[in-house]
Amino acid sequence: MVVSRSDKINGGRLSQRVSSRLIPRRGQVKVAIVVELAHLFAFIFSLKSQKQMC
Repeated sequence: MVVSRSDKINGGRLSQRVSSRLIPRRGQVKVAIVVELAHLFAFIFSLKSQKQMC
């Protein structure tokens, strides 16, 4: 009987969990990163403008 390495890890549960997980397409990951960076910059600049107004 041949047992693959993924079947040895957690009794095969790891490979089942990874295969059942939805994997986003590459474009979706890039868009999510750009949106997060834009949100971060907006947050930082809003903090700076609030400090200048006080």
